[in-house]
Amino acid sequence: MSAPWLLGIEIGGTKLQLGLGTANGAITALEERTIDPTQGAGAIRAQIEEAYRGLLAKQGIDRVAAAGIGFGGPVDSVRGTVLVSNQVEGWSDFPICEWLASSLQIDTVVLQNDSDSATLAEYRFGAGRGLSPLLYVNSGSGVGGGLVVNGQIYSGSGLGAIEIGHLWIEDELVPTKLEDLASGWAIARAGREAVRNRNLSGRFQADSALWELAQGTPERVTGEMVASAALAGDSEAQQIFARATRAMGRALAHATTLLAPRRIVLGGGVSQTPAALWLDPIRAELAQRVFASFRDHYDLVPAELGQKVVVHGALALAADAWSTHS
Repeated sequence: MSAPWLLGIEIGGTKLQLGLGTANGAITALEERTIDPTQGAGAIRAQIEEAYRGLLAKQGIDRVAAAGIGFGGPVDSVRGTVLVSNQVEGWSDFPICEWLASSLQIDTVVLQNDSDSATLAEYRFGAGRGLSPLLYVNSGSGVGGGLVVNGQIYSGSGLGAIEIGHLWIEDELVPTKLEDLASGWAIARAGREAVRNRNLSGRFQADSALWELAQGTPERVTGEMVASAALAGDSEAQQIFARATRAMGRALAHATTLLAPRRIVLGGGVSQTPAALWLDPIRAELAQRVFASFRDHYDLVPAELGQKVVVHGALALAADAWSTHS
């Protein structure tokens, strides 16, 4: 039997990607769309239908054998249902697998959240090839995680697991969620606050690279801008990253002490920051805090699969489902 065509879908709060491929995880054709969260889930579903038709036309085929979905939010993978989206209205308790199977006429559809899909991709095709247990943590607009054990996603009781972004971390003696310190959104928010405070105090001279990059306008600040300012020597931007990496290192120490992974992979947009500002201080904090007996039995590396990692993982989910049902 020839290898079937498979569909992998990433649904986020701002990004939609659909990829055609086969069981080896390679993406043969890709359709990308920008999501406007204000338009709601219905608009995203219409984009999925339109993008799918475009993919079929590109490849000259009329259908796929199975589809995998990596969704940016809590899901019930057993029921094939989205529980909620924190960014887009209209997804609450939505039976997405049933909808996709009916709307696109696909016999087999499976669902995981985006972090679990990315974890599987890095295990199969990326920085964690064949290493078990594999812990993956992504830091982008939020902070998520996943765990693969003996080739299988660990999903807890079926509602997901490894929600590392929701761990409480002591930050300057105040318990704070990791996601509120080490996500791209949190880094940008802290940068905006730094610029705003300079404006209020009248300290907007040229000693702040961040203030100059933002042209004194807090709303212009992005996480990438804070990173650029930190690398240029801006002390406030450096402090923002120091808080973020300290929090991430401590969270990974908790996770490593509990899970004893063979490898930890860091992904997401923030992980694209140069290692001296992100990976290296996280590695140092983790080594200091982790259970001493585990210190020499894991490593920490950057992800390999980039911005399409969730699509690669969704294709792997589809391949596993097709193999099971064929």
